[in-house]
Amino acid sequence: MLSLETERLLLRDFRSGDFEAFYATTQDPEYQKFYSEKESGREFWQSIFDSLLVPLEVKERMKFQLAICLKTGELIGTCGVRIEDCENRQASFGCAIARPYWGKGLAVEAAHRILKYGFSELGMHRIYAETISENARAGMLARRLGMRLEAELRENRFFQGRWWHTAIYAILKDEWEIASRR
Repeated sequence: MLSLETERLLLRDFRSGDFEAFYATTQDPEYQKFYSEKESGREFWQSIFDSLLVPLEVKERMKFQLAICLKTGELIGTCGVRIEDCENRQASFGCAIARPYWGKGLAVEAAHRILKYGFSELGMHRIYAETISENARAGMLARRLGMRLEAELRENRFFQGRWWHTAIYAILKDEWEIASRR
């Protein structure tokens, strides 16, 4: 079981009994704003949750999507790195926190710790994040972590009756090391 700590948080592997708390973090209308209709239902989130448990059984683990918990044990979100290309040491990154915990610096704290794990422990060279371009909070988090906007894919996703752009942010290991010293 993987477990990482920060000043206020415990990032740990998901457990089978975590589904209800995980699902609750996804159901706020503000949270759902940048998800498609198919990505809002219980069945969809159950399949996502089930996929988070599978990597724990794999010998050569490639996904490190962890539960974000307060030190009290309350599950408030998820963050992780997923190795996408071993040969070129590339990983994707994602972080989501329940709305009542927005604006408290907890996403930055969790994301900083999981990126440190990705670069220091997993030996990644580049970690990137993809988000809907209009998701200002996700873009702000990426920039606070030292990521740069690398590309914007124009109208590449259609949901909620309209086309959306996707922003791709990334940071290299040496950039991370410089940003982490500040």
